[in-house]
Amino acid sequence: MILKESPLQGIKNGSIATVAIRELPGLHTIDLRVAPGSSSHAAVAEALGIDLPEKIGSSRKSSDGSETYILCLAPDWWLIVGFENAEQRLAELRLNDEYHFSVVDVSGQRTTIELEGPKVHEVLAHLWEQDLREKSFPVASVSQGLMAKAPVIVWHIAPLRYRIMVRSSFALHLWKALVDATEEWM
Repeated sequence: MILKESPLQGIKNGSIATVAIRELPGLHTIDLRVAPGSSSHAAVAEALGIDLPEKIGSSRKSSDGSETYILCLAPDWWLIVGFENAEQRLAELRLNDEYHFSVVDVSGQRTTIELEGPKVHEVLAHLWEQDLREKSFPVASVSQGLMAKAPVIVWHIAPLRYRIMVRSSFALHLWKALVDATEEWM
């Protein structure tokens, strides 16, 4: 496995008492493309040992106690986060001409910024148009769009905790925008 360079060097800001921001560098991330409902889809899910979420904009945590998540980004597109040996589990399936799917390690493509605390909704409201309150965007919800003109994936991972996955080239720009949005609570 190639070590990925962190664009923000694991930087942190703020306080959990209001809102804390930190980079989560080096999350292992895989793009999975497979036709839903196909035999390939069933074989991939079985090999990974995780049911792929079917609803676009949802995520699922593995039931094995690990920090592995699968995010459904489109009808045939999932992002697998934190599953270190996903490629090895799917290697045998790739050799079988019966199964058609794509698996690409995109760990170096994005970095993840996590925000947590009682003021997280207020901070994100400065930069994100979608209503992120629990009723509209419950835990396990995922959305894609632009935040401070940077393409991002916003993921509600736990109560009062969100992860923003941003392309590495936009990481510093987004970090500065998020820190600026937290100023009134620091």
